[in-house]
Amino acid sequence: MTDTRISPARFQLGTLLLAAAAAYSAAAPRAAEAQAGPSGRASADTLAYERTNASIEVLSRAELFEAGQAELASVLSELLPSAYFPRRQLADLTSGVRPFQLRGLSPDHTLVLVNGKRRHATAVVHTLGGGAFPGASGVDMNAFPLQAIDRLEVARGGGTTRHGSDAIAGVIDVRLRNTVSAPEFIASVGHHFPDEWDDDGLRYDLSGNWGLGIGRSGTLNLTGAFSQREPVNRARADGRDQLLPGDADFVDQGLVIRKHNEVAQPNHLWGDGESSNFMLFANLELPLTAARADSGGAELYAFGGYSRRRDLHSGFFVRSMEDRNWPGIHPLGFLPSFDTDTRDVSLVTGLRGGVEDRRGDGSEAEAGDGSRRGWSWDLSAQYGANRIDNELFDTLNPSLGPCLESACAPGADGIPGTADDPGIPNRTRFSTGALENRQFLANADVRRRIETGLGAGPLSLALGATLRVDGYRILAGEPASRIDGFHPTQSGGVAAAGAQRFTGFRPEETGSWYRSSVSLHGDVDAPLARQLRVSATGRYERFSDVGGTLNGKLALRLALSGTAVFRASASTGFRPPALSQSHYGHVAAGRREGPDEPGAILGFEAGTFPVDAPEARAVGASPLRGERSRSVGAGFALTPADDLRITIDGYATDVDDAVLLSNRLETGASGLVELLLADFAAESVRFFANAIDLRSYGIDAGVTWGRRLGEASRLELGASANWGQVRGRCPDGDIAACAKENEALRDESFRIYDGFDVFFLEEGRPDWRGRFKAGFTSGAFEFGLGANVYGAQEELRALGVGEHPHRIRLLEPKVIFDAGVHIDLAERWRLTVGGENLFDSFPTRVDAFGGIFPYRSFSAMGFNGRYLYARLQVS
Repeated sequence: MTDTRISPARFQLGTLLLAAAAAYSAAAPRAAEAQAGPSGRASADTLAYERTNASIEVLSRAELFEAGQAELASVLSELLPSAYFPRRQLADLTSGVRPFQLRGLSPDHTLVLVNGKRRHATAVVHTLGGGAFPGASGVDMNAFPLQAIDRLEVARGGGTTRHGSDAIAGVIDVRLRNTVSAPEFIASVGHHFPDEWDDDGLRYDLSGNWGLGIGRSGTLNLTGAFSQREPVNRARADGRDQLLPGDADFVDQGLVIRKHNEVAQPNHLWGDGESSNFMLFANLELPLTAARADSGGAELYAFGGYSRRRDLHSGFFVRSMEDRNWPGIHPLGFLPSFDTDTRDVSLVTGLRGGVEDRRGDGSEAEAGDGSRRGWSWDLSAQYGANRIDNELFDTLNPSLGPCLESACAPGADGIPGTADDPGIPNRTRFSTGALENRQFLANADVRRRIETGLGAGPLSLALGATLRVDGYRILAGEPASRIDGFHPTQSGGVAAAGAQRFTGFRPEETGSWYRSSVSLHGDVDAPLARQLRVSATGRYERFSDVGGTLNGKLALRLALSGTAVFRASASTGFRPPALSQSHYGHVAAGRREGPDEPGAILGFEAGTFPVDAPEARAVGASPLRGERSRSVGAGFALTPADDLRITIDGYATDVDDAVLLSNRLETGASGLVELLLADFAAESVRFFANAIDLRSYGIDAGVTWGRRLGEASRLELGASANWGQVRGRCPDGDIAACAKENEALRDESFRIYDGFDVFFLEEGRPDWRGRFKAGFTSGAFEFGLGANVYGAQEELRALGVGEHPHRIRLLEPKVIFDAGVHIDLAERWRLTVGGENLFDSFPTRVDAFGGIFPYRSFSAMGFNGRYLYARLQVS
C-alpha cells in the first residue's frame, strides 16, 4: 500500500512523562485563570443575554483548558451535559468533520457566533454519520484554537428572533481574547494508554498568543496553533478469507491465534484517524477618538481567522480475492482511505460607537442606573468560507483494469485500442472533487437606553437590519475517479466503476447556488418594576427562495428575593433548508448482470439525488419547506449563600417539517419503488425531505460551591446535569408510521424515515448526562478531579410487530473519571500533568461486522480509552 502518513515527530520524553503521571489526569486546574486574566468574568454582552432571560452558561478560558482536550468540540461535549459529539466511523467526509449537537436536536439547529457575529457552516453534508439527522451540516467547531478564546457563552433555547435562523436549540458565542498581554506559549503532548489495546493516538499541540497594544488604547490579539494526532485503532482481527478461499486466520475474541495468510491484522481502522491542523486568529479593536466607544466615541474592529486541517480516515477493507481488487496492484488487499483538506477563512470588520444625550448645560445625561443615555450603534460586514477538497488513496478503480503504467481498459465496446477507450491507466490515488460553503453578511444595529421615570431603571430599545448572501458549490472529481472503463474483473465479471469507497462527483452534480435574505429585527427590554423585567423581540426575514417569516420571543425575569430569580420565555423560530440540502447530489453509476436475461448487462445508478432531479421527483421529492419551531422555557437561579449558586431550567421545543436525508429507496425492496423508477436507471435513491415533526424537552441543572480555606487555599465543587428526550410526534405513538406522508409512496412513506430511524432519534443518545468536579488550590499547587456520567443508549435490533415487543440492544451507563495537577514551577512557567478516563472505561461491547468493530461509534463516551497528557505553559 502507498504510505501517505504525515510522519509526526514522536515526543518520547513527553510520553515518558505522561506514563509517570498516570496517577493524575485530566483537568488543567483553575489557577490557569490567574495566568489567563479575567476570562471568566461576565461582560456587558453576557449581562445583555441574561436580560433576555435565556438559560446561559459562561465557560472561561481556564475551564476550557481544564477539560484536557485539544479540540473545542470535544471540550464542549465534556463540559456541557446537553452536548453530544459522537466519533462516527466509516462515515466518508463526516469522519473528518464530525457534527455537534445541543439538546438532542440537529447540528443545523445550533447557531455559532464569534464575538456576536454569525459563523458560517461547514461544506460537508453528513450523508453518513449524521446519526438521527442525516444530511445536516452545522459548524466545524474544531476550526478554533483554544488559546484564542477568552470565554464561551452558551445560551440554550430558541434565539432565532435575535440572531436569525438556526438558533433553535441554542446559541454558542465564541468570545475572542482582546487584551494586551505578554507573549504566551503552550506546548502539550498526550497519548492513549488503554489496558486491552496497543498504546496509540500520540498527539502534540503547539500554540502561542500575543496581545499587542496599538496607540493609546487599541489592541491586536494574535493566536497561532499547530496540532498533530496519530491514529487510534480499536478494530479487531478480520476472520474472513483474504487471498484465497480457505486461508482465513484462526481468530478468537478478535485476536489472531494462528496465521494462515500474509495480511496484517487488524486490517480495518476503527477510531480517530490521523490529523494535522494549523490555525491563525486575530482580533483588533482600535478606538478612533480619544473618548471611549460607550461614551460617545467610535471604534474600528476586525477579527477573523484561517485554518487548514488535513484528516486521514478509512473505509471498509477490500480483500485481495474480491472482484473490487486487482492483486497485481494490491496483492494483499487494500484499505481505501480519505485524505481531506479542509480550509476555513473568516473576516469580520466594522465600526461601533455611541452618541450621548446632553443636558441643557452640555453635560452627559445618565439613565436611572447610572449608565449613559443615548444611541449606540454597530455597522459591520463579514465574509466566511469553508472548503473541503477530498482525495482517496490506497484504492483503485476496478473498471480500469490491472494496469498502472499504461491504459488497458477497453471502453464500452470491450475491444482495446478503439475510439471509445477511456485512455486512462488505473491508479491508487484520486481527486474526488470539492465542496465549498460561503457566506456574506452586512449588518446595522442601533440601541438606545431611555429613562422611563418609573424608578425601575431604563428601558432598552434596539433595532437592526441584516443582508445575508449564502453560496454553495460542488466541484467535480477527476475523470478516473468516476469513469467506467468496462474492464472485466479478475474473475471475468462486471467491474465496479469509480474509485472504491467514494466515487468522484460527476459534472452533472456540480454547480454554484445562491440565496439572499433581508431581515429586520427589534427588541424592547423594559423594567416594569424593580423586581420584574420583560423583554419582547420580533424579527421579519425574507429569503429569496422560500419566502418570508415573522417570529417573536417574549421573556420575563422576576426577582423573587435577593437570592432567587425566576425566568421564563416563549418563542417561535424558522430555519430555511440549507443550500446543500436543496442541491446536493452524489450518485455512483455502474453496471450489473441482468437478473432475468443471462448475459445481459444493465446500467444502473445509486446514491443521493437533488430534490429537483427527475429520479427524486418520481419517488415523491418536492421543493423543501423551511423548518418552523416553537420553544418554551422556565427556570430558577438561586444564590442561598455567597459561594453557592444553583440553577435549574426546563425546556420544550417543537420542530415542524424537519429536513432530513431519506433512507435508500431501493427497487429490490419495494414493488412500488420499482414501478416509480421504471423509466430510470436509478435502482437506489436518497433525497432530502421534510420528513418528520419532532419534540425536544428536558431539564438543565447546575450547582457550584466554593470556600476559602485559610489565606492561600480554596476548595471548589460543582455539578451539572441534563435530562432530555427527543421524540418523533408520531400518529398514535407508532414509530413505524412517523414519517410525513409522501404523495408518491403513500402507504410506504415510512421508507423515507422508518421505525429504526425514529427509535435512534429517540434513544440513540443518552437521556441524561452528568458532570461532577472538585478543585483544590493552595499557592502554586492545584489539583482537580472530575467525573462524567453517561446514561444508557439503546439500539433497535428488530421492530416489534403486534404483540411482539421491539428487540433492543442496551449500551450500559458509564462513568469516566479525570484528574489533573497543576504546578507553578517559576514566575512564568506552569506545568500541568493529567489524564482522562483514568480507569480505562469503554462502552458496551457489540462486536459488529464479524467482531471486527467492537464498539458502536455513536457512543457518547467514545472508545479511545485512557488518555494521559502533559502541558507546559510559558508567559
